[in-house]
Amino acid sequence: MKSRAQLVALVVTLCIAVLATPAVAVSPTVTGPVVTVVAASQFDSGLFVALVTAYGPADIIDAQLVVNNTTPVVPAKVESYEAPGSKNATLFKIISYTQVVQPGDTLTAIVTDTAAAHATRTAVCGRGIPLLHIASLCK
Repeated sequence: MKSRAQLVALVVTLCIAVLATPAVAVSPTVTGPVVTVVAASQFDSGLFVALVTAYGPADIIDAQLVVNNTTPVVPAKVESYEAPGSKNATLFKIISYTQVVQPGDTLTAIVTDTAAAHATRTAVCGRGIPLLHIASLCK
């Protein structure tokens, strides 16, 4: 049952991420990482799934989340998927099994690359979709 809930959570979060995704193109003038998407779903059950995408001139090696600029998200699981090719684009899937965000919160992603450069992007969390047991959506 837990894996089915995770699959539904991932599909919903991916849909949000696709709707919020700007065109990703690596420019030769990029000097550090760029965070392109931060999207998350908080479920009534406590399941939290976030997607963070970033690219840059160096490999992206880490993504962390902070709620309201004060509370770090302690993930239960982090998976990273590097895009093929030389664009150094990476998708991070961050999962937690606790209540992380609620409507009105801000969720900030901080990514780091192999050159120790950082970038951030913030998503605002709003009301969820009660019929799908989603308590909050961040994008």
